Amino acid sequence: MGDKIFVQIASYRDTQLIPTIDDMLSKAKHPEDLVFGICWQYDETEDIHRYDNDDRFRIAKFHYTESEGLGWARNQTNKLYSGEKYTLQIDSHHRFVENWDGLVFQDFNQALMISTKPIITTYCTPFETTEDPENFNPTPCLMSQYEFSGDRLLMSMPFYIQDYKDRNRIIRARTLSGHFYFTWGSFINEVPYDPDIYFGGYTEETTMSVRAFTHGYDMFSPHRMVMWHEYTRKYRPKHWDDHGQESKTEKKSGERDAYARNKTRQIFGQENHNMDLGIYGLGTARTLRDYEEYCGIDFSRNLIQDYTLAVKEPPNPLPFEEGFASSDTKVTVEWEGEKFIDASDNSLEMITLGIIDKFGTEVYRYDFNPENHPDVFSLQQNSWNIKYKHKPGDKMVMYSLSKSVGWSERYEKEI
Repeated sequence: MGDKIFVQIASYRDTQLIPTIDDMLSKAKHPEDLVFGICWQYDETEDIHRYDNDDRFRIAKFHYTESEGLGWARNQTNKLYSGEKYTLQIDSHHRFVENWDGLVFQDFNQALMISTKPIITTYCTPFETTEDPENFNPTPCLMSQYEFSGDRLLMSMPFYIQDYKDRNRIIRARTLSGHFYFTWGSFINEVPYDPDIYFGGYTEETTMSVRAFTHGYDMFSPHRMVMWHEYTRKYRPKHWDDHGQESKTEKKSGERDAYARNKTRQIFGQENHNMDLGIYGLGTARTLRDYEEYCGIDFSRNLIQDYTLAVKEPPNPLPFEEGFASSDTKVTVEWEGEKFIDASDNSLEMITLGIIDKFGTEVYRYDFNPENHPDVFSLQQNSWNIKYKHKPGDKMVMYSLSKSVGWSERYEKEI
């Protein structure tokens, strides 16, 4: 079998599937080692016969009306696995750096010095399909955990590694990204995708993370750019829209999502819905409590340690009962956006807010993006509510990042 990589892609009515595959192959150091397993959920506009005579491709084709959601589609790609040594899972909307596979192998081999079962994974830096690749943001990201949702699910988001040029090693991670992970091919059989997990993020990635960890896997993020990911998917239909009001499958999207959320809360011991998890439950190499202590997250109480909120590398050093963010420490910070934000600059892609203590140590950080925070970028909003342990001498520090001019001048204000 050699060093073949089984590339798993679940695509739903996505015009970027073929451009993603083309870019991936053209940028790979060893494209001959790539074997594709695709769950192609197509509509009538797509050329689903493009790879019919290409032995590198194994494709499960479904009209989009037959689709049962993300976990189901990922489970279909699992079924196409045929013993390749490695596997890489991505989405159907990516772009790649040159020699991306060589970089991933370098990171994987570095991780093997620490763990026998490493996973290279991260939330990739955003790009837009209409964007000139020459203008893609070169700053890599890792995954940060910042809060629990109103229905008790852990939330993650991309966190820019601003000092990436000074780094030369992989970074331990707490969670696995559904749109980019690389590991041993045997992971597919050990930790198969649960077809009941409907949506990504708070159900897919959290459950896969704890299942991987309790099966003995360790997660690591690259310290440099490997690939970009398109997050908004504004250009294509969404499964929850197509299946929201009615569906030819046995359940509508809302029903599937509610079931997946309940299952997620059961896996994390938050609720008991008497579901038989079977092969989609936790492993036996480690426990849920081991995972909580490693991450600094208490799922039963919906608490996150300050060390984790500050996006510091795990494992968390404090005893498990210490260092959790205080629920009654709320601070509203305000800024003068016109001093570091150019609202007329259409290439603005991030505004970062940090809190540093009197010693210059960062104790809080949040990254705003144009999709989720348009009012901040248009200067209509100039305040943010945060929870952290405020101390005398703390300062807020802010920057904006533009594709055309780079980082802005530093904005600083005492809290």
